[in-house]
Amino acid sequence: EVVTVPFVIRWNGMIPANLVDRNHLVSGLDLLPTVCDYANIGLPTGLSGQSLRPLIENPSLPGRSYVVSELQPDPKCEEMKGRMIRTARFKYIIFSHGQRPELLFDLETDPGETENLAYQVAYRDTVLEHQALLRKVIKDTSDLFPMPNQVRK
Repeated sequence: EVVTVPFVIRWNGMIPANLVDRNHLVSGLDLLPTVCDYANIGLPTGLSGQSLRPLIENPSLPGRSYVVSELQPDPKCEEMKGRMIRTARFKYIIFSHGQRPELLFDLETDPGETENLAYQVAYRDTVLEHQALLRKVIKDTSDLFPMPNQVRK
């Protein structure tokens, strides 16, 4: 639940008032590209975010299929790292070590994230799909996140 943070943006005359979008996946990394887009300023190179202006102006656009977040569960345990990948329906979380380092939540049926589905056979393909997305992000961004050995492949 800690990564379910509302993204609120307002600009009189530019962004429609009272527009609420609960369908598109956005990231805090999208703030600077969005502001630059509205200000007609070129983006600095190497940004991971994307402008939300197209989605704001046309909410019927599909948007991105996932977002990623870094997790640091305990500042006193620096070696423990985590990553989260959120798709339209699922949230997959993995920690750098531990006996059962994976979590998977079906946000349609369990919005409170109370039932970990990561180790249920029926969700094996879903876990593998989210792992593949995360591995691609880790590779594409040169992330040093250490995937634990216990992870299914």
